[in-house]
This record gives sequence, C-alpha cells and structure tokens, in this order.
Amino acid sequence: MNKKTNFKDLPEALPIFPLPGVIILPRGNLPLNIFEPRYIAMVESVLGTHRMIGMIQPNPASSKTNGLYPIGCASKIVSFSETSDNRYLIELKGIIRFKWFKELENINGYRNIMPIWEDFKEDLNMNLQNINIDNLLEQLRKYFSTNNINVDSDELEKIPNDQIVSAIPQICSFQNNEKQAILEAKTDKERIEVIISLLKMNLLDESENNTDTIN
Repeated sequence: MNKKTNFKDLPEALPIFPLPGVIILPRGNLPLNIFEPRYIAMVESVLGTHRMIGMIQPNPASSKTNGLYPIGCASKIVSFSETSDNRYLIELKGIIRFKWFKELENINGYRNIMPIWEDFKEDLNMNLQNINIDNLLEQLRKYFSTNNINVDSDELEKIPNDQIVSAIPQICSFQNNEKQAILEAKTDKERIEVIISLLKMNLLDESENNTDTIN
C-alpha cells in the first residue's frame, strides 16, 4: 500500500520532466519508458530520496517560466523495473500540483525547480467518488463511438471515477493547451466541466468535418 504524502514532507526542490502533450492528474497513473541518460540519472536520484518527479508541459511562448507552462503535477514513482538495455519502466502516481517559482541548477543534465505547493493543498484530500459523472460518461461514450474506439459501456461504469477522469487526457486527442486547462482546473467539479466541454467541442468538430466531406 502506498503511504499517503503529507504536505509538510513535500520537497523544496523538485526535478522536472518536461513532456509535451502529457499530463498527470492528482491520483492519476502514468507509465513511462525512461531511456535518455539524463532522465535515467533523475530516476536513480529520486529513488533514493522522495521518489517524486514533476511532470510539466513545455510552452516555448512562456519566457517567464523558462519555456514551461506555469503549473505541473508532482508524481511519485510507485513501481519500477530495469530492462536489460538499461532503461527504466516506471509507474507514476499523481500526488499534488505545483506552480513554477524558480529554476535551480541542473543536475546531470536534468532540470530542477523550486515549486510553490500552497495553492494546491486540497489535491491531497480530494475524492472524486462522491461526484456524479453521469454526464461525463455520456459524452465519453459519444466520443468513443464517433472516433471508433471500442469500449464496453458496462465495464466503464465499474471503473473508479478517479481513474476515468485521469485517463481521459491520455486517451483523447486533445491539444496541449486543452490538456493544460484540464490540469489547471481549480476543483474536481470544474475539471469535469472542462472535460465535458472539450468532448462536446470534439464531437462538433467531427460533425462539421463530416458535413464538409459530404458537401
């Protein structure tokens, strides 16, 4: 069983893994294949300490945050294995979001920042199981049908709410800025509303594309 992270135990310095088009949400899971030497060094370093990595998207237009979006999510390595060709296969668990505050000195080629945690204390206590996601599931089924993704609807309803919401940015073809909007939503309810809006927009775009093709 994974030990719950206490706010007071969060690190003052956080190694980051900038990856475009990839976000992890608090309580979500993300598998990664680590093969670049600098990120292998990062994994080996954090495995001996707090096991935490900051997942954050690059944003070349943002000079204030050194080419990054201002908000990412700290995640903990909950499992890992080393391959015969010296890669790491790791599983991350989203813990708490952070705000970029200051860039620190690089270590072995990977970036480190000083994060601000205070704005996201509630990430450690949120529970999606008490939130109704029926509307979200309805829009998700429409998205799957329109995009020819085969999913068992009955099985979908058995999946915990946290897992469903966390998986959507990974399986749906949203733009990077749209995924960032999902991450930056202030509450779980607001995040669900953002996702529903994005799913509806996708369905509308598909409908317009089909109309253009017919015409």
